[in-house]
Amino acid sequence: MPYSGSSVTVTAKNSKGTELFVGTASGVDADSYLDGVAQEQISDVSFPNSASHRFTPGDAKPEADIADRDWWISSDTGKTVAKTFDLDAEPQVLVIAPANSDDSLDGTTVSLQMRVKGVFALSLLGIAGTIILAGFSVFFFMRWWASRIRPPKKDVGPPSGSEPDSNDSGPDGGGDGPSGGSGRGGPEPAADRTVKGEPGPATQPISTVQPDTAGQAPPRRRDLRNRRSFRAVTASVLGTGLVLSGCANMPIAKPSSPDTTPYERTAVRAGEAGKFMTNYTESLDKTLGDKGSDLDKIQAAPLIDHTRAQIQIADKAKQKLRAPNFTEVVAGSPNFTEYPMWFYAFGTADKKSTDGDKQLTQVMLVTRESASTDPLVRSASYIPTDQMPTLMADDSGAVEKGPEDFSEDLTTASGDVSSFLVDGKAKSGGPEGLKEGGFKGFRDYLGDLRDKDSGFDKVDVDCKPYEDLKFEDMTLSTENGAIGMGEVRCTLTIKAPSDYALDLGDTVEAVKTNDKEGDTIKVDTAHPYVLMKTGDELTAVATDWNVLSSKVE
Repeated sequence: MPYSGSSVTVTAKNSKGTELFVGTASGVDADSYLDGVAQEQISDVSFPNSASHRFTPGDAKPEADIADRDWWISSDTGKTVAKTFDLDAEPQVLVIAPANSDDSLDGTTVSLQMRVKGVFALSLLGIAGTIILAGFSVFFFMRWWASRIRPPKKDVGPPSGSEPDSNDSGPDGGGDGPSGGSGRGGPEPAADRTVKGEPGPATQPISTVQPDTAGQAPPRRRDLRNRRSFRAVTASVLGTGLVLSGCANMPIAKPSSPDTTPYERTAVRAGEAGKFMTNYTESLDKTLGDKGSDLDKIQAAPLIDHTRAQIQIADKAKQKLRAPNFTEVVAGSPNFTEYPMWFYAFGTADKKSTDGDKQLTQVMLVTRESASTDPLVRSASYIPTDQMPTLMADDSGAVEKGPEDFSEDLTTASGDVSSFLVDGKAKSGGPEGLKEGGFKGFRDYLGDLRDKDSGFDKVDVDCKPYEDLKFEDMTLSTENGAIGMGEVRCTLTIKAPSDYALDLGDTVEAVKTNDKEGDTIKVDTAHPYVLMKTGDELTAVATDWNVLSSKVE
């Protein structure tokens, strides 16, 4: 949405009663989920009634049910669905689809409404500013118009330096009268009164008053045009300032050209590691209770081979399996922006969930091929909690991938583990820990089979690294080194005298794949382990090993 400073509500209605789904997601998830699916994409909106969109042909529906995906940031269903989102928030993709994948969007209309705050108040400010500006304009126009109407010129008095003629007689032109006064009793001329020192009248007619202008500059007409222009400009600036001051403070939607960055999403988003582990544990518990049904929805090889064998063994021994409970979880991955993804999950197990005195942490390697598939746990093993390394994440939560030399160490270590399981000899320069835990347990088991009291003629073992999963490509850096996982598969060939009956116990019997009679039995085993590097020291940790299958030859 090329706008900012507001929120938008997207509403979808279906006139045919079809149940609709609306959800928001990170782009990497939505793009992966809808890859190859027919869709209408709205890429740009210009209010009030213009949108840029294009149709992309493809399959009629996605591979997985839309409502079952765990990566939706928000979602809702109904015949009318709506979503309001902040235009200034992190970019998201909004998806509208039929809730039932077998339905279509026929009869669906989508509308967008932008919330624009303060428009009424801004309009009032604009009207008020216009009125003020008009008032100023009328006032100054009237002032200008009035200045054009000037009064007539004043009468001009006698020339400077002239004196009244003392010999002039009255109106009738008669001569002087007696010295005591006028013969007709009229007032004396002003000049005569002045000579005699008598006071003059209190006022004089305005037409006879001549201002004393000696030594002064002549009067000038003021330039009113500049003043009128200045006043008009001032009024305009004030009016415009009032309107713009209102605009500046109004929180309204504005067109914008945001800098878009690639969609980013952690394989397990911040705060969701615990949610993943909880969901996985609950699903595993349910699967174990149903004797392995839907196990392939949460696990994949090589781990799924171990779990299936454990279910068979537990059923044979009349035991009940359960998933561990975790008190603390951590997850890390270097992969953020594209599928397929992988990550490590670390769960500190409740002491009641595991055997032994030491508290253990389960390490799980999880992969996810696309947004249409579920996360699958590919490998799982335990390490002592006090050996759990510290993961170093950046600001976005990404953990750097392990260095290339550690990937080489992981490949070399898988050969060292295989060699030790065969002959019990730890090579010089190989990882520490091979004579402990699950490695030692397997060697002790071989020793018991080879004991002269066991009655077996021959016990051979062949081991090699598991190669169907590239463990060396999935490692993480830690505070002081790196961590990764691996697995070795072994095959035991056990031969008994022809007059002996084979009896290898309930564990081997539980995983038999045939009912053939014979004196030779082959047993396949799995040996998952965790490899950690601290400084220059490599340590391999395995707490157990698993019997996978057996057959008689």
